Amino acid sequence: MKKLANIVAIFLSLVLPVLGIVVFLFNVDIFIYNWLWCGLYGCILVCIFCKSKAYKFVAIILNLPVILLCAFGSLMGGLAGPLIVLIHMVIPFYSALI
Repeated sequence: MKKLANIVAIFLSLVLPVLGIVVFLFNVDIFIYNWLWCGLYGCILVCIFCKSKAYKFVAIILNLPVILLCAFGSLMGGLAGPLIVLIHMVIPFYSALI
């Protein structure tokens, strides 16, 4: 069971960096803000379930630039922009719920 939790955590932490590469390099029309929760919860699950510090370090280092790019881009919306990024990180698919 713990092995399955490790695999799910690692997969979930890799979703946001892969989508970030696809969106930023290939200009595909994906609303990346809906996937910010994968980065947050994936990193949290990796830190809980994986004992290796290398997995934790890689998961955080891969997700941090994408989250920071989205937060920096959201500053064009004013000071409420980073708040929206935080809401998207905590509530999965927040834009689809509204």
